[in-house]
Amino acid sequence: MCMNSKETVLQFDLSNKFVSTKDYARGLVEAINDLAPYLSVAERESLCFSKLGLKSDNVSEQAYIQAAVEVTVCAHFARFFPNGFVYEEKVNPPKDVDCSVRVEDFKYNIEVKCADFSKKHEVDDSEGFKIGSLGRLGDYDSIVADLEDMFSRGGHTLSRQRHMDNNLKSFLISAHEKFASITTKNELNILVVGCDDAMDMQKWYSYLYGAQGLFTLESYSDTSAYNRVDLVLLTNLYHRHKDPKLKDKLSGHWRLSEAFCILCENPKSLKPDETFIEFSKTIRHHNNELHSHTVEGEAPDFILKGLAIPSYVGSELQAKGIYYFHPPEPETEISQEQH
Repeated sequence: MCMNSKETVLQFDLSNKFVSTKDYARGLVEAINDLAPYLSVAERESLCFSKLGLKSDNVSEQAYIQAAVEVTVCAHFARFFPNGFVYEEKVNPPKDVDCSVRVEDFKYNIEVKCADFSKKHEVDDSEGFKIGSLGRLGDYDSIVADLEDMFSRGGHTLSRQRHMDNNLKSFLISAHEKFASITTKNELNILVVGCDDAMDMQKWYSYLYGAQGLFTLESYSDTSAYNRVDLVLLTNLYHRHKDPKLKDKLSGHWRLSEAFCILCENPKSLKPDETFIEFSKTIRHHNNELHSHTVEGEAPDFILKGLAIPSYVGSELQAKGIYYFHPPEPETEISQEQH
């Protein structure tokens, strides 16, 4: 592998089990080359060897995916807005954000986070029935306990799906601490979150806007702890960097413009609409299409709305051969039990 910059060329034999296809590796090189002019030699070596583990294969899968998501996001803004891009700017010293970018009269400070989905996958891949919720429900634990008992008496297993709103709360608080307490009206503080499949993105959206959601008036957490965050950008970049060899329907893994993105504005942000609108022009997002999408079905409206993202992805995108997500494998006889 060879990565160029104005100062030096990094050359080494690629040794990383997570970079599993030639196309995926080419995308990685392109992304690093987009970033290289903005990084010192030490920063490049740290990114490539310590964070991504490209030479010694010495990082965990979760650490690799976190770094890959960061690179994908930063490379997007370096590629399209090279004159205003800053890597790891200290907007609230001594802490730094992953990147910042100036676009005409506007500035965007960007922090990137990605959760560990390994326990989620353990539940998803296990046999039996699954149960989960969108948002926090007051009687959820007692309802699930009763159902678990009922299923057990019938000889079946009922597993609780992972509820990861505390992960998002931690991300919000961490980002808040990296952003300055005072910013201009033309400046946005943005948290980018790497999510998994379409239903997972629906859940993360509900962690913000569902029952007791973190961006609602009834939030289960003190919203002042993360009120510097103006916007959350949900992406499926975890999905796109997890096991790329098994996802032959996907391409452009290292391009944010090829990912599925949803803009989630903090209702308590005091920034003017114009600032949000201008940022929305810097990425490809699906907010407008989701807003106009109708979920078909006989269920109550609040249930149908809770399926908006997977419904839109299935009926408006994958049905037309558009793959932001790799489609799920056809269910076998055993997995037909799983819900």
